[in-house]
Amino acid sequence: MSEVDPRIERTRNVVLDATAALIGEVGFGRTTIEAVAERSGVARSTIYRHWPDRTDLLGEAVDCKIAHVAFPQSGNLRDELVTIIAELSARLESVGPMVMSLIAEARRDPKMAAMQERFTGARFSRLRSILVAAVEQGDLPATVDVDQMGEDIIAPVFFRAFLRQSPLDQEWIEHHVDRLIAYYRG
Repeated sequence: MSEVDPRIERTRNVVLDATAALIGEVGFGRTTIEAVAERSGVARSTIYRHWPDRTDLLGEAVDCKIAHVAFPQSGNLRDELVTIIAELSARLESVGPMVMSLIAEARRDPKMAAMQERFTGARFSRLRSILVAAVEQGDLPATVDVDQMGEDIIAPVFFRAFLRQSPLDQEWIEHHVDRLIAYYRG
């Protein structure tokens, strides 16, 4: 495999940074190739060479800038969920506007809806695998609906971060996890 030219890598990073910044400022709908070219100082032709479609560029910016949350596998359900939510909460502080824009745009644009589904589906499946493992290990009852529990874990984080604009501090995170585990254990 050949090594990537560092100049190309720098250019790609500049474009992705500019794209992510624009998405956060003006939303997906108004983040155009022209606006990215102006913000980044990279020629439109160069941008099109790397991303032939605007959606490809937006998708890669989302994937690169909204980093994957680590899903630890310690065998301790509580610790794993606290770690996941703490990491997600920290990321939402910096990329919240981008996430909100993706959610809003997905309701209007089928390509954005597909992007959102890829983005959320991959992350939710990792959370689901932790919950399935907890059921298999006997940490949760076999009757637990792991999909519903996953939604119950994540939904309050988004509600608190975006609608209430309340802090997602460690105390709240631990209380949230403890309450849900107790509820699902019966």
